Amino acid sequence: MLLRDMVGQDHAVAMLLRAVASGRLAHACLFDGPESVGKRTAALGLAKALCCTEAPGLGCATCDACRRIDSGQHPDVLSLAPADKLYVIDQAREIVAIASTRPHEAPVRVLILDRADALNPSSANCLLKTLEEPCPGNHLVLVTSAPDRLLPTIRSRTQRVRFAALQPAALVEIAVRRGATRAQAETAASLASGQAGRLVQALESEAESTLWTVVGNLRKAAAAKGVGPIFAAAAEFSDKESRQDLPEALALLARLYRDALVTAAGAGELVLLHDRAAELERLAGRARMDYDLLSLRTALREVVQASLALLSNVNPVTALEKMLMDLATLESGLA
Repeated sequence: MLLRDMVGQDHAVAMLLRAVASGRLAHACLFDGPESVGKRTAALGLAKALCCTEAPGLGCATCDACRRIDSGQHPDVLSLAPADKLYVIDQAREIVAIASTRPHEAPVRVLILDRADALNPSSANCLLKTLEEPCPGNHLVLVTSAPDRLLPTIRSRTQRVRFAALQPAALVEIAVRRGATRAQAETAASLASGQAGRLVQALESEAESTLWTVVGNLRKAAAAKGVGPIFAAAAEFSDKESRQDLPEALALLARLYRDALVTAAGAGELVLLHDRAAELERLAGRARMDYDLLSLRTALREVVQASLALLSNVNPVTALEKMLMDLATLESGLA
């Protein structure tokens, strides 16, 4: 992927393209931000912008240089990772040796250190002089989701480029580009927690219909008369296999209530699940009868609390029973 084609990281991309165009790209950059939001993709995109022979400063994705960068075969674009859990001193010395020479064929060399927070003190100290003043034509890009684990002396010698969690609209666009339907994209974005990697996992799992079936069954149990259906629905998740999809189903239910809440509040631009507009309007209409949107606020809170309870190893049946009883006020009004 080219830098200019990246979705959801406009600030970081604009900053890098300006630096390349002006010839003022720092010799050492620190790409930091949450896991799986495009940091390594941006590092490779930066390498294409610097090394492309057909569209210097941007990259073309089709020339020999760009194709070799994509395949990991370009001699002047090296992507490095820790030997085990940490970068060892021998790896650091190898990086120093490479960065002390000029590029083989491209105008510049790009060394990408993935998971740079895995530099131990010895390997980090070994890199200090190289980060401060590498041989001309060398750029080092340190990629990390935990910048605070890096030595202050490392951070002070790099230009920081920050990457943000991906917004739902960006995740939906990424999913659609990958061939997903709008409904599939919206569901996957609801489960992605701002991460492209989790978005792809959600798309590849093809569990969309199963998850929404679970959501529908939980809502029906909450809407039914008496507590019998609630106990029966909760009991369905008494064993480990049956509750495998429960966290994701609760995440979708929370998103449904959240989108209904912003719909009822007149902030439709914040809705993610556009494909479920009719259901959102039904929920929003029920909530408007409360005037202060209390039923939806309560429902959303209870789903979040149930999700947190599962993370804390609370008995899932007990957590679901409590949640469904608290959802009854909202859901029974829709039955």
